[in-house]
Amino acid sequence: MHIVKNLKKYLFCLVVMIAAIFLINGCARWPEEPNGGGTGQKQLTIKVEINENGTINTDDGYYYIVFDTREDASFPPYDDIENWENGYYYIRLDDFGFHLGEVGNDSEENIWDIPSAETDFQVTIDLAKLGDPEEIFMNVITTDKDEETYDYMNDALSLTISDTSLVPYNNIVNDFSQDSTGGADFDIIQVTTTIIVP
Repeated sequence: MHIVKNLKKYLFCLVVMIAAIFLINGCARWPEEPNGGGTGQKQLTIKVEINENGTINTDDGYYYIVFDTREDASFPPYDDIENWENGYYYIRLDDFGFHLGEVGNDSEENIWDIPSAETDFQVTIDLAKLGDPEEIFMNVITTDKDEETYDYMNDALSLTISDTSLVPYNNIVNDFSQDSTGGADFDIIQVTTTIIVP
């Protein structure tokens, strides 16, 4: 009887200690990241892979993801930056990390630091920052420092997200290898897009 009483006391203490640990540490949650994590909004993640013989090279060029989220959009943005239209959103990876901007608006937002991976980069953004679109047309391009195109997605239409309400969403699109005029560092070979609600 005395053993049962002590066992109940130990179990009670154990339950209290476990509850205290949860209260101190808090519940599990998404990290508050500068690239949009932890908000409960739909998040679009884009992973861009370049040729395995190259490395991400922001010393000699830029990496762009460009979006047309306007209601009248019907085709992906052009691979030539000079032909981008006002209202396009873009993410640029350069010497200072990732920047989010809008064509026709001079301000840009730094959304993430330079990636550490050598042959790919990934960025996540709340769809709210793209105007909460129902449909997204996009393209991925690489350029030199004068923003002359090195490479782009030959089948950019396959990157189209026709309904952002279909969550979770995942799409992988391959591109031709060794078609970059800037060499392997700027040769896009695969783009993966994912939408989740954290």
